[in-house]
Amino acid sequence: MYKIKRLFVYIRVFLTLIAAEIAGVFVKRSSRYKDLWIVSERGMDARDNGYHFFKYLRTAHPQINAVYIISGKSPDCVKVAPLGTIVEYGSFRHYLCYILAQVRISTHIDGYSPDILFFHKFGKFFPDKSKKVFLQHGIIRDDLAFCHADQTNIDMFVCSAVPEYDFIDKTFGYKKGVLQLTGLCRYDNLKKTDEPTRRILLMPTWRSALRTCSRRTFLESDYFKAYNAFLNSEKLSALLREFDYELIFYPHYEVQRFLDCFRCGDARVQIADFGHYDVQDLLIRSDILVTDYSSVLFDFGYMRKPMVYYQFDKATYNAEHYKKGYFDEAENGFGDVALTEDDAIESLRHILENGLRPDEKYLRNMNAFFKFNDTNNCRRVYEAICKLL
Repeated sequence: MYKIKRLFVYIRVFLTLIAAEIAGVFVKRSSRYKDLWIVSERGMDARDNGYHFFKYLRTAHPQINAVYIISGKSPDCVKVAPLGTIVEYGSFRHYLCYILAQVRISTHIDGYSPDILFFHKFGKFFPDKSKKVFLQHGIIRDDLAFCHADQTNIDMFVCSAVPEYDFIDKTFGYKKGVLQLTGLCRYDNLKKTDEPTRRILLMPTWRSALRTCSRRTFLESDYFKAYNAFLNSEKLSALLREFDYELIFYPHYEVQRFLDCFRCGDARVQIADFGHYDVQDLLIRSDILVTDYSSVLFDFGYMRKPMVYYQFDKATYNAEHYKKGYFDEAENGFGDVALTEDDAIESLRHILENGLRPDEKYLRNMNAFFKFNDTNNCRRVYEAICKLL
């Protein structure tokens, strides 16, 4: 049934694209579409590198004809609207902007397109002269096959750390000049708070096997069982009471549809949903991060804040989700690696007793990892795009 539905979606997208190609002939010289830059994330959000780059464009370079692609149903519209023009995701004008854009910019590959799956599969059959910029959703740490050069049509690929740049350069197959070491746009807004927030952020990533699974399958998964047990741990509750802390559980976007499966009776444990919480605000306003393999660990490391890796499925993760890359938490990571719930809670206790200061070995790893540690990432991305043009 899913394949049949996707087929009809593909047909609709194809016909709309053809109609937009025809209409584009008549409007391409208008000021509305002249030298147009389109910016987006996934079409439903504005809280990542796309939003921060668009904000930079509208404030530092208002002469650029730029629009932001986002659904009117998104709770983030109110953030983008004061900055500049919004184009409704999936609308006919979105198709026109896509076709006529001088530059297409997104945090996700083909995230600026009216349908990511369609254009990822068939976009290469529709040649165009636009420059395509991949801002990235986070720093890459694993071997992501879908980001390899033979799977994409990218003119500029943003990197943020020397080890990341070197790994992608050797592994992903891009020609010289495509990779640009600039730093992530959202890092311009990462500012460590002066006073402790008394908050621990639990933010695990997703698992490929669970992306399209049923609710029943999710409830039976090791992923759900491990994190639901962690939220309800008596040792965790005792630790939060002892140090007067709260814990915010904010799983990956792909897991948010199952958020109501998680239950916890402890008032100090909050389960956070996508609609009411902003991920960067959570990162800034948390003292400690507990994650598994999520790239948000680099955001936390950029602020030199302590973290714990809770990797209950370490033995199977790389075999079933992403192929292991260059980053090894045990060798060059930014915090303790805990394979059990008890070990993770003990690592949290160590951080709290140590005054929230990362151990020296982890601070050394953080300092060695990042190429930049400033607020000029958006500027470097902008300058790289201008050179590309």
